[in-house]
Amino acid sequence: MSTPAQALPILSPASRIAQALIDDLSPIVSPPDVVLKINDLLHDERAAIEDFAAVVIRDPGLTARLLRLVNSPYYGMSQRIETVSRAVMLVGMVELQKLVCSICAVQAFSRLSSAVTNMNSFWRHGVYTGLMSQAIARRLHVLHPERLFVAGLLHDIGTLLVNRRYPEIAEETIRASRGDEHLLQALEQQELGFDHALLGGLMLANWRLPATIADAIGYHHAPQEARQAPVDAAILHVAETIANFSGTGSFCEMVAPVGDFDRRALLALGLPADFDADALMDEVDRQFVETIYLLVT
Repeated sequence: MSTPAQALPILSPASRIAQALIDDLSPIVSPPDVVLKINDLLHDERAAIEDFAAVVIRDPGLTARLLRLVNSPYYGMSQRIETVSRAVMLVGMVELQKLVCSICAVQAFSRLSSAVTNMNSFWRHGVYTGLMSQAIARRLHVLHPERLFVAGLLHDIGTLLVNRRYPEIAEETIRASRGDEHLLQALEQQELGFDHALLGGLMLANWRLPATIADAIGYHHAPQEARQAPVDAAILHVAETIANFSGTGSFCEMVAPVGDFDRRALLALGLPADFDADALMDEVDRQFVETIYLLVT
């Protein structure tokens, strides 16, 4: 059986307020049983493909969406996949976790929509950042790059919590940030004493996702402070920055300045200061429309 992901360390009294907010909203976005069971199976050496399939097929909606995904051109299967067990055998159990978590998270966290949040823009940003994170991880030959898609997809879920509980502050900080998400994070710290990154990391610890994912999300605005996954946090930082000046994946209607990377993040990844993201953007653009259609619609 798996062990729960460790929550991010409580760093200050303000962080205790953040945890209280997480606890208060958790009933709305509590992790579905299927996510917890898949996580457990991944850490069970005795688990077989049939065990994973048996968990998924209990949810007809999830089953239909999963088969829709694996039969899309994104996976390029040579023949149509009709059963979950066949899908698990072909895409693998780690990839299955990515897909199940992504599908369930989109459904669960969409319940946190508010007047402040444009959910279409929110998921466009998440999907673009997830694809970009995965593309960067592959370029750097990072092990299991698919986990970076999940981290990128969910890296800003903390903003939904802020928007839900503090709509006036959220509206003010989003407007003042003018498309610069790193400025948004600083304004949240100023107004609330904590930021959306910390909230997101705490929430995903509640989902019992791997501690490395929670850590990377919690510190994606300050990857050098990450305790367990500094490389993953740096990848998220770079991917999010690219998403925000891409136009397609910007977190709001305003496009951020081009190339506003944290040089320490680039250094941690071995990328040059004049890092050119054009080739990666071309790769992600080819996948983006279909991926968001399959996940969000």
